[in-house]
Amino acid sequence: MNFSQQEVDLAFKKLGDEAPLEQLVDCIVSAQSGGSSGELENGVATNEAKAEALFGVMEKTLSLLQKGFPRKRCHQLLTIVRATVEMLADSILARRIANSDEQKEVKVESNCLGEQKLIIRHTSPHTLLRAVMMITTTAHRGASSSHPGNPWSMGRCAGTSGMPVKVELEATTPGRRANVRGDLAKPSYFLYGNVVEIPKDTWHQLTQFLYHVEPEFVNSQFFSALSRKEGYIHNLPVERRCFVVPKSPMTIEEALPFTRQWWPSWDTRKHISAVTIEAAGIEQTCDRLGRMVRESRGVLSEEKQMQIMHQCEVSNLIWVGRDKLSPLEPRQVERILGYPHNHTNLFELNQPDRFAVMRYAFQTDTLAYFLSVLKDQFPDGIRVLSIYSGIGGAEVTLHRLGIPLKCVVSVEESDVNRKILRSWWQKTEQTGELRQLHGIWKLKTQVIDDLITEFGGFDLIIGGNYTSCKGGTTINTTMGMDSNRFFEYARVVTRVRTAVGVN
Repeated sequence: MNFSQQEVDLAFKKLGDEAPLEQLVDCIVSAQSGGSSGELENGVATNEAKAEALFGVMEKTLSLLQKGFPRKRCHQLLTIVRATVEMLADSILARRIANSDEQKEVKVESNCLGEQKLIIRHTSPHTLLRAVMMITTTAHRGASSSHPGNPWSMGRCAGTSGMPVKVELEATTPGRRANVRGDLAKPSYFLYGNVVEIPKDTWHQLTQFLYHVEPEFVNSQFFSALSRKEGYIHNLPVERRCFVVPKSPMTIEEALPFTRQWWPSWDTRKHISAVTIEAAGIEQTCDRLGRMVRESRGVLSEEKQMQIMHQCEVSNLIWVGRDKLSPLEPRQVERILGYPHNHTNLFELNQPDRFAVMRYAFQTDTLAYFLSVLKDQFPDGIRVLSIYSGIGGAEVTLHRLGIPLKCVVSVEESDVNRKILRSWWQKTEQTGELRQLHGIWKLKTQVIDDLITEFGGFDLIIGGNYTSCKGGTTINTTMGMDSNRFFEYARVVTRVRTAVGVN
């Protein structure tokens, strides 16, 4: 059973923040049983049941208070149904850091979103990263496992690696990861980003093909209104990272402010959880859920609230009118992902196709945090080998950061994705050269060597999840992703770095 924030606040107000747990329990249970406080909610459960539930609430509250979080913020988050201490800690800490970091603005000219761009540099640029990212380290420190099989919460990597995964919540000054040094830390830089949640065994296998570089994990909700766990294997510097602004909206409300007047208070969603829309039967689902709300006449049970909210989360439904739901539109998802307006709006694409090409697309604010270190290194332009960056996620990100694209060799099998990138390239009046190849298998050794000779090498080799417009997928049964294309990407990285003499 849940207790309201009001009940807990009253107990704290009466007894003080340092009051023992037992006294706080007695205070609330006594007030409820005696009916002495009109502020406390009426209930039908026994005192024992309420006391047991309250112990759960207070345990979470005290756990967060011991970590140094403000009591008011703890209670606000405890109203979210069944929130865990770990989730609450992440949310509070991220907001605290975001609100407290000293900032200075650096102007960057760009027309990607039709506005002047700014970059915010933090005096402690890695503080937020260490607060919200889960970084795989080789230090001999373990971490508890609450969800077996999930690399973001597992205590150790799989196989024989023996590398513990540590959730870094402390705000410390970062340094280069232990195994990214010497020639490995030199250009050509590489970055492989995976936005599909894959098993820890797979991550261990991937690192073996990319110089055993330890991956970094991040949830895109700390950069956008999309909540998605992502992993990156790269040899980029980690110092002096920064955030690109104007930032993409951080919540659904910021992305779609018109929904504010219709959004019910019990719908606590702040982020979309996936870039996918199930078109079949979606209108019937919206009608059924809306009818359920209307028929409740303002008294919707908690069970039905949870049922509706779950369906809304699965289907990415938003409130567009009084008791009226509707699925997200492609242009709204583009905004959340950090792409220009109508970026995927090709004549031949219907709505399901537009969602399909965005399903595994990079969230550009998240990617920009990793790539921001390149701005000072390549002020006159960067040479990019882009492999399966989908709808141009890598190119759009670099453009948003204000890094000129000297040349881009883009490898993309999807004809639709190639058209989207070409259209964006022309709309933004890029002055560099765009060379588009139809598949990574065309990048044979001689072709790579010829491209290096022609362009003088590549400064960045970036890879992403392969997908296609017509039902494309990145998943196979053996690794949880398209392993063949990843191995081809690793082959290309090795060849390029060997050719320029850094392997």
